[in-house]
Amino acid sequence: MIQRIQSIWLLLAAIVAFVYTQVPLFTGTLPDGLERNYLATENLLLFALAVAVGLIAATAIFLYKNRPMQMRLCFFGLLGSIALIALEVLRLDNFKTDYQVATGTYAWGSLLPIFLIVFFILAWRGVRKDQKLIKSMDRLR
Repeated sequence: MIQRIQSIWLLLAAIVAFVYTQVPLFTGTLPDGLERNYLATENLLLFALAVAVGLIAATAIFLYKNRPMQMRLCFFGLLGSIALIALEVLRLDNFKTDYQVATGTYAWGSLLPIFLIVFFILAWRGVRKDQKLIKSMDRLR
C-alpha cells in the first residue's frame, strides 16, 4: 500500500538500486589520456547484487500484511546495501590497477548505496512503528 510511509521509502530504495546499475561509478584517466567510466554492469556480481537489492525492496512493498517478513526483507536489503559498498570499493580498486588509472574521480553513482542504506533504515523504522501500533491495539481489545 502506497499510503504507508515505509512503502515510499521502499519504492525509493528500489528506484535507487535500479538506477545504480545504469550510472557511472568512477571516471578514470588512463595513461594515454583517454577517460574511461566504470559502470556496475561491467561486473556481474556487482550488477546482480544491485538488482537483488532492488528486487528485495520492490517485493517488500507488497508484503504490507506480513510485517515481520517485511522487516526481515528490510534487514536483508540493508545488508545487501552494505555488501554493495564493499564490493564496489573492491572492484574499483581492481579497475584502477588493471587499467593503470593515472587520475580518477568517483562519480555520483558511487554514493547511491549510501542512500539505499538510509532508505532501508527508514522503511524498517516505519514497519516497526506499525507493528508496535498493531500490538498496542491488540492489548486494548
